Amino acid sequence: MSQPPRPEPSAFLLVLVCLSSAAAQLGVPSALTAAIAGPALLLFFLREWRHLAQVARILVMISLLGAGLMLMSGKIGLDTLARATDRAAFLAFFVTALSLLQGAAARSPMIRKCGVALVEQPPGRRYTVLTVGGALFGVLLNLGTLSLLGSIIKGGVDARSGATEPRVSEIRLQRMTLAMLRGFCSIPMWSPTTMTLAIVLSGLPSVRWIDILPVGLAATVVYLGLGWVTDRFTYPKPTPANRTEGAPLTALVPLVGLVVLIPALAYSLAAVLDLSMIAALLIAVPFIALGWIYIQMRGAGDPHPLRASGGWLLRDVIPGLPQMRSEVGIFAGSAFIGVLVPPLIDLPAVGAAVTQMGLSEGAVLVLSFWAIAIGSVIGINPIITVTIAVETLPSLPGLALSDLSIAHMVTMSWAIIVGLSAFSASVRIAARVIERDAAAIGLRWNMRFSALMTVVLTLYLFFIGA
Repeated sequence: MSQPPRPEPSAFLLVLVCLSSAAAQLGVPSALTAAIAGPALLLFFLREWRHLAQVARILVMISLLGAGLMLMSGKIGLDTLARATDRAAFLAFFVTALSLLQGAAARSPMIRKCGVALVEQPPGRRYTVLTVGGALFGVLLNLGTLSLLGSIIKGGVDARSGATEPRVSEIRLQRMTLAMLRGFCSIPMWSPTTMTLAIVLSGLPSVRWIDILPVGLAATVVYLGLGWVTDRFTYPKPTPANRTEGAPLTALVPLVGLVVLIPALAYSLAAVLDLSMIAALLIAVPFIALGWIYIQMRGAGDPHPLRASGGWLLRDVIPGLPQMRSEVGIFAGSAFIGVLVPPLIDLPAVGAAVTQMGLSEGAVLVLSFWAIAIGSVIGINPIITVTIAVETLPSLPGLALSDLSIAHMVTMSWAIIVGLSAFSASVRIAARVIERDAAAIGLRWNMRFSALMTVVLTLYLFFIGA
């Protein structure tokens, strides 16, 4: 029996960061958790520096230089530095914890079976099913959804290319890709397993997930409904000759059950232990992932499923943690910068300018949405702009912006821009998988829908802030 590979020191450093962040979520003072997580995160980046993506290196360097300059100039104190470190460690913890769930989902035969069932639908039903499937998969697999469903879509289109006109094949690829992408991009408005809600719930402690959920689900229905309408008006309806029965959708029942189980379990845990929803989620997810692996091992006939599950954790998960170096660098660095920037903003002056111009709360929300959107289109990570918005908008003098309205603005903005910007990870991954240009997908294929959603969100934000 082969011995599991020995984890590198980088893996232990990342685990230490996660444990420190978990302690902070449970109420341990920030000064202590940041003192542990900060050096561990810095050593992790130093060890992995050669393998970091360029954008991750840039964000880490800006974080370090910005923090040093602001400390020396007195722009921030140690309390702000500790808060920025805790936020960076939290996002590193969030990415790492969800990787367990993604790893369990990626090796699940049920997930593969569901993916095939989604793609093998008749043209008239395929868009709707793929949209809903993209959202359900996104809760479990996050960005892995786009790789899994995208590869199945590309393979299905290529397999039929010999018997189909090139124009028809391209249309089929576009429709299926956009259905998947729009479904996936809708989940920041309601799913607690998204980076968006992690930032919102950690930055706006007065807002609970259950507060966001009703309007978030309603906005998701509007989002997906307008996507369906856009698809129907953009592409011709299928002829009766092209219609088939399609694969049975009963294969999706276990997937729906899992998607409901995760937030329900986290919400129950939060109520019992008096934790925040996001803290409860991060505690629950590793146990859900291990339980899922146990079920898979037992279903495969392994005589010792519990031992096999532990082996998966020791052999595949912990040694593989350093491979997430670039994601950790991008998310942690962006969050760190997002906390450093607000102290540089003269809030009284901004509040006075808003009052002098006579801007309403709705107008401020709209301007914030447009700032986040434009920043994303020109390449500024929305983690930075969203964190700045969450940190500054509640403190603007002269305005009565509720934390919940800010939360809805942020989540809905994110849902639009991650399907539009050629710099967003979702568009880039989808483009790579289907072998098309990212700008073509975001700025050409999805532009009509994104423009429509931008108008709808602008009107909505004016309305709630009137």
